[in-house]
Amino acid sequence: MNWLDTEHRYGAVSRVLHWSMALLVLLMLGSDWWMEGFAGLGESAAMGLHQSIGMALLALLVFRLAWRAVNRGRPAPPAHWRLAARLGHLVLYALLLVIPLSGLLAAWGSGEGVTVFGAPLIAAGAEIEWLEEAFEETHELLANLLWFVIAGHVLAVLAHQWWLGERSLQRMT
Repeated sequence: MNWLDTEHRYGAVSRVLHWSMALLVLLMLGSDWWMEGFAGLGESAAMGLHQSIGMALLALLVFRLAWRAVNRGRPAPPAHWRLAARLGHLVLYALLLVIPLSGLLAAWGSGEGVTVFGAPLIAAGAEIEWLEEAFEETHELLANLLWFVIAGHVLAVLAHQWWLGERSLQRMT
């Protein structure tokens, strides 16, 4: 098993990061539904789980970006797709950074604080209504935008795999 990326295939670390983040992102994007399922535990517990997964995603993103900077052997997209691939990944990474940050700011504005797997990250305090409202709307809007970016990412992979015959899926699985 190769830990590092090569020009033909992503390494084990990149693949684990990609698929674990994909799973967590889909879990978070579906949180409107699963948080209702956890309503019996209490809204605070469900929100604590949401915040914890969001912070785990943020930590994985930071690690992934550091790994990407160190691990330079990854497969390059064909030259004529390079700009689109770079822009697509830039937008995806930007959203994966800004969405949890906007959630943190909304939670701070709510005055309820933020816990990460039970440990306090931001202590409860006074409500800052304008902060909560602005960043709650931003958080939701960006999460909805992420659905479209993910759809574009998946469609691009499928087009490269089946239409262009570039075997993109094999490089990441």
